[in-house]
Amino acid sequence: MLDSLRASKGGLITWIFLGAIIVVFVISFGPGSFSKGGAGCGGTPAYAARVNGVVVPVRDFEEQANRLSQFFAQFGQDVTGPAAVEIRKRALDAVIERALVIQEAQRRGLVVTDAEISAEVRQMPQFQENGQFRFDLYEDLVKRSYGSPARFEAALREQLLYDRMLAALDETVKVSDAQAKAAWRATADKVTLTYVRFPLTAAQAEVNPSDADVKAFAGAHAAEIDAFYKANPDRFDQKKKARVRQILVRVAPGAQSADDAAARAKIEAAQARVKKGEDFGKVAREVSEDPNTKDRGGEVGFVSEATFDEAFAKAALALEKGQVSDPVRTAAGWHLIQSEEVVPARQVSLDAARPEIARELLAKERAGKLLREKAQAALDAARKGKPLAEQFPKADKQVKIGGAPVVAEDAGPFAPSAASLPGVGAVPALAAAAAAASTGEVLPQVYDTPAGPVIAVVKLRERPDDSAFEAQRGQLTAQLRRQKEGEARVAWLQELRSGARVEENRALLGVASAAQPE
Repeated sequence: MLDSLRASKGGLITWIFLGAIIVVFVISFGPGSFSKGGAGCGGTPAYAARVNGVVVPVRDFEEQANRLSQFFAQFGQDVTGPAAVEIRKRALDAVIERALVIQEAQRRGLVVTDAEISAEVRQMPQFQENGQFRFDLYEDLVKRSYGSPARFEAALREQLLYDRMLAALDETVKVSDAQAKAAWRATADKVTLTYVRFPLTAAQAEVNPSDADVKAFAGAHAAEIDAFYKANPDRFDQKKKARVRQILVRVAPGAQSADDAAARAKIEAAQARVKKGEDFGKVAREVSEDPNTKDRGGEVGFVSEATFDEAFAKAALALEKGQVSDPVRTAAGWHLIQSEEVVPARQVSLDAARPEIARELLAKERAGKLLREKAQAALDAARKGKPLAEQFPKADKQVKIGGAPVVAEDAGPFAPSAASLPGVGAVPALAAAAAAASTGEVLPQVYDTPAGPVIAVVKLRERPDDSAFEAQRGQLTAQLRRQKEGEARVAWLQELRSGARVEENRALLGVASAAQPE
């Protein structure tokens, strides 16, 4: 193809174009696409993955991870700690899926010709000057970014294959008028509620069963108490935990031994400062590289065996209150840990827990009965014309139960077919009643929820108007098609991956800092 482009060569190159070296192509595919596999520094394989035996280079993966980080960062999202690990996982999935798509395109016999490559290159503004393709500009830019025009053209051919394969998949997606209308009706069918929830937890503070009542309840509900005990093992069989601070010096995945040694030396220097009497929190603020804990003086929170990196948890739980660990190595890097509080393991037998459980269940039962009575009274008043907002105002003469305010809230608009209603939760009977109701109608009963009974009035009921659909048919059909194309791509990629031989280099992912609050 180089020869076909050479005929367009001419004039002086406008070097100012070098300030944005074909960014659009680096976004789609980078020069790393042409790297070869092999061993990297520190023994880490120099590949991100092998897909059906084809190497996906580390450079492709790192470029994708950097692009994702920049994308999330520009919207103010955290891109450090656990978020960084998630970003790198997404990046690895993306480059693997890209390789699978290209391989499938090749298997199906899709071809991008030299003429198509030439036409694509000629229309790219990066290679034009005053609206005209300039071969010198093209040649110099791709040499700087890719090493040679041949490598760039090979990468471009892969990208066009990728785009062509996905376009062919998208063509299989069809949206009928009936499907578009059904989707529209689902979004045009809306309810806004005014509701009141009567708080169960707060009400339990208002009921105070006597010891005699608790004893009687325990005798009559032994099986229920046994089931509660078995369903809440963490409450009655508590593992040892420790509240700790940490200083972290990060070590990148696959780092060379010299980098690891430098990180250890830095943590040992921090250890020496603490041993000489400096405040651990002060040293953490100055030295630690964990953004989640650094500004809090390294404060992590409680650590237990099941919630943290194994090496970190083992070292933390071995400390007595006030002790500082020796340097600890995890996949995140080198840590120094200080114990601030130790909570020993605690196991409560069923017999010992029985009175506590009985009291809690009895209080919950009585609180539920009390709240249902209050809710029914409020519902009856609403049916007689007294608005919920008047019965349960947000400011003056506020109603309280167990010290918690009970106020009328608005929820919606939402589709009554939604699995969970905003502010209310998953209450199928309430949703069905709201769907059948009209604006201003009081819903017919008190509805039980885990957080307490709820009553509601339909503030606004909007039903689909088919004439409105006709005016939006084209736009709605296009939106539904894009949605279905996305779903089809996800399902197709999952199918491709399930049938492929994929070997991931998970050492490249790194791990989140062990120092996350429990």
